[in-house]
Order: sequence, then C-alpha cells, then structure tokens
Amino acid sequence: MKAIELEAKPREARKRNQVKALRSEGAVPGVLYGSGEPSKVQVDDREFTQLLKNASSETVLLDLTVGDQKHLALVQEVQIHPLSRQRLHIDFREVKPDQAVVVTLPIITEGEPIGVKTGGGNMDQVLRFVKVKGTPAALPEELIVNVEHLDIGHTLHVSEMETPEGIEVLANEGNPVVSVAKPRVVVETAATEDGEEGAEGEAAEGEGAAEGTGGDAKPAEEGAD
Repeated sequence: MKAIELEAKPREARKRNQVKALRSEGAVPGVLYGSGEPSKVQVDDREFTQLLKNASSETVLLDLTVGDQKHLALVQEVQIHPLSRQRLHIDFREVKPDQAVVVTLPIITEGEPIGVKTGGGNMDQVLRFVKVKGTPAALPEELIVNVEHLDIGHTLHVSEMETPEGIEVLANEGNPVVSVAKPRVVVETAATEDGEEGAEGEAAEGEGAAEGTGGDAKPAEEGAD
C-alpha cells in the first residue's frame, strides 16, 4: 500500500469553545497514537478531504509530517457530526514498516460470471469488506477476486480468494463471497374481466348499503366521546 503524504501541526490542549473555533478556521483536531504518549495534532480539512478522494479505500496509509518529524500512520477513526457532516476529530495510529497491522479492505469483483453471461443468472456479492493482516508494504489497496468461472449455483468462498503474499485474511474460510443464482421467474396472473366486474359490483352494493342508512346513522364526530 502506497503511503500518502499529509502535513499536520502540533496542537495545544484547548477548551471546547477553542476547539470549535479551530474547526471554523478550516482545521480538524486529531490525536496521533503510537508507542509513546499520544500527540495532539491538527490537519487542514480541505487537504484531508482531497486525500480521501484520491484514496481507493477507507484504509489510508500516511506519511504524516508533524513539525520536523515523520510518522508512518493509518487513519484509525474519523468522527463526523451526524447532521452537518462536519469532521469533528481524527485518530491517527502510528505503525512500524515491519509490523503487521489489521485493516479492513474492500473486495472488488473482476469479470462477468459465466452463469450470468450465458445462463442469465444473477450475481450476488455477499461479502464486500474483509479484515486482513499484513505489513504496511504488503497491504494492497483492495482485494480483487475473479468471478468469470462461476456458473449458476456456484459460490466463491473466502478460502478460494487469491491474496498477495504476506497477507492473511481474518475471516472464516467457509464464508461466501460471491454467488450466482438462477434467474428469478416472475409469474403474472391476469385478472379476468368477470372477476374485475364482480369486484366492482360488490363495491357498488356496499356503497348502496351505506347510503341506505340515511338519517338513522349519526356522523362519526357526534358519536365520538
């Protein structure tokens, strides 16, 4: 996985109203967690937004510069306001180049299943994300699975996924990833004209019976407590 460069500035501890003012200035507060004491930082919100747009997955590996020091880090968590969608806080986790880490990667299908192409079947991707373990250098941006060989009634499981060397998939090997099912047959039953007329006749009789009550029936408003 290629690391993306991001510059952060050291941040002093602030009160809540001061942190709010920081966000209004276009910065997002954050914390860098590592082997030592957590470091308070802040990053430019626009720069971070652009970084996420260029990333191919939710797992982002960073060359994070804080002052005159560089850190290899992962974006661990981003807190977002539920209404305004404004970023409130970012947690960064420092990693070692030779240290295995656990991340979540997207699963991307490649090709068209033969059961869909020639049999008219329907492909269903059951598993779209999966946790994997590996060193930062060995981590791919995404896991690609070829599904061209899948016929109707066939399923590709986790155990059949091809992964890069040094990557361990942390999921049950029997879990389904992609399956191809028979095409759904929709049976339309057309109502007969007699049936439709009969239903309309019953409705008309019901309306007539209601009208026949005349003045004996009290309005609902008067009958209510």
